[in-house]
Amino acid sequence: MSFPDILAGACAGDQGAAAVLFTDLQPRLLRFLRSAEPRVADDLASEVWVAMVQGLRSFEGDLAGFRSWVFTIARRRLADHRRTAVRRGTDPVDPHEFFSGRADTATSSDTATMVMDQMSAQEAIDLISSSLPPEQAEVLLLRVIGELDVAHVAEVLDRTPNWVRVTQHRALRRLAEKMSRTSPSVVMTDDPETI
Repeated sequence: MSFPDILAGACAGDQGAAAVLFTDLQPRLLRFLRSAEPRVADDLASEVWVAMVQGLRSFEGDLAGFRSWVFTIARRRLADHRRTAVRRGTDPVDPHEFFSGRADTATSSDTATMVMDQMSAQEAIDLISSSLPPEQAEVLLLRVIGELDVAHVAEVLDRTPNWVRVTQHRALRRLAEKMSRTSPSVVMTDDPETI
């Protein structure tokens, strides 16, 4: 089934089409949100899905554009959450303190695969988030988890494609340097378009 058919079906209330969208996006969305706000990622993902359902009929574009739209909504929900959290001064408990288990494993085949294949998806996200400045981590996460191309990442972040390429290159260099200190066999590519 093509993406336009899936989108039309979801807009018409077809549960099968909605399930296809959910299956494709939910793991990516959760990984992205957990990289930024692990304690409330599930709640934020729910808010993103509500916003998506409300705006689904007005969306026009292809699959890459749809993913870009979804991650734009996710970034807005993150910003809203952070503003609210600062005003309220709350500190929710990490759900992992109550439940044990591993996150979904990564399935991407990018230049970071050599590193990420050796750990769970959440461990890889934690490594990226803890090793890189926030902007660099966000670019890599949108490229790897969101499977967005440079143009769509630029759109989501409201930056130029060149800024995304440069930031991604710097992020990969920094990550490669960190990983080479802990695992000398890791080699990453210089080409930001190969992710």
